Amino acid sequence: MYWSGNKVKLEIALAKGKQEHDKRDTAKERDWQREKQRVMRRHNKNA
Repeated sequence: MYWSGNKVKLEIALAKGKQEHDKRDTAKERDWQREKQRVMRRHNKNA
């Protein structure tokens, strides 16, 4: 919602949620990033 001159304008949009395979890919990528960080922390701690 925003003002345009003396009028208030409102934008409306529709969006679709992620598909099931997209959610699995996102979860897999997030898990990989976490595991990578764990390995790097463990490696740096021992060095």
